[in-house]
Order: sequence, then C-alpha cells, then structure tokens
Amino acid sequence: SAKKNTGKDVLPRATSTDSNVVKPQDLRVAYIDLDTLQKYYEYFKLKNEEIERERQRIENEIQGSLNKLEKDRVDFLKKGQAITQIEAEKFQQEYQNRYQQLQSRQQTLQSQHMEKQSTAIEDIQKRIDAYLKEYNQTAKYSFIFSTGANNPTLYFKDSAFNITPQIVKGLNEVYQQSKKK
Repeated sequence: SAKKNTGKDVLPRATSTDSNVVKPQDLRVAYIDLDTLQKYYEYFKLKNEEIERERQRIENEIQGSLNKLEKDRVDFLKKGQAITQIEAEKFQQEYQNRYQQLQSRQQTLQSQHMEKQSTAIEDIQKRIDAYLKEYNQTAKYSFIFSTGANNPTLYFKDSAFNITPQIVKGLNEVYQQSKKK
C-alpha cells in the first residue's frame, strides 16, 4: 500500500528549452590552493612580512620598556640600607604605575596590530576576489573553491582542476602592474 508520488512535492525539471539552465555536463569546477597562494603571491608575502615586522617592533618596544623598568628596580635596590621607608613606598607605587602603563601600552599595540592584520587580510581577499571575477570572464567556471592545509573545504581534489598556478601568475602580474603606477 505504498503511496504513489503525485509530483506535487517535486521541483519541476529544467527542460532543454530553458536557456538559463546549466546542465550537469556544462558544470565547470576548479579550485585554488590557499597554501600555494600564500607561498607564491608576491603581494601576500609583502603584507605578511609587513605584519611580521610590525609584530617584532611591538615585541622589541615592550621588551625594551620591561628591561628599563627592571634596570630601574635593580638600581634602586643597589642603594641598600640607604633607602628610607618613604622612598621604598614611593618607588613601589611608581614601579606599579609604570608596569600598569606598560601593560596598557602592550594591549593597545597588540590591538592595533590585530586591526592592521585584519585589514591586510581583507585587502588580500578583495584583490583575489576581484582577480577571480576578471579571470572567470574567460575561464567560465561554475564554481571556484579554495582549499588548504588548515581549511580542508575539499576532501578530494583532482589536480587536473587546480588553477592555482594560473591564479598566482595572474595576481602577481596585476600586483607588478600596480607597483608601476
């Protein structure tokens, strides 16, 4: 006593007369490997180096301030028995204030760094998106996926559909042209 499908709950099939319908045999799929893109896309490498230099500068600034603070503490303690109770309390208060200011400065710098990093990633993504849109004007892919070691969007990938080398080459050419302007 199985029910017969009346066809009311089934989506209508595309007919061969529908001009806007993509048939499965017309479906074109490709992917780009983000790890390869990061390794060979010059603009990405430039931005990554800038972010790393900025991180190192912040680290050096904070470490330098910590070293100065520690040196001042050691110099104060070298006075030994000549330190009065009032001087010790005053130094302790100043030391704590400076340390808190340093922690606040570190948080501010790290926050600014994260913001710059996020902006750089957005910029890179916009450049890739714009290039892929231009690239696909002639390539005519239905889908272009991304994959990478930390982003396994595709669980199986046939290397025949890997367009990463063409994309990296094109992105680098566009970047080189933008540097000349």
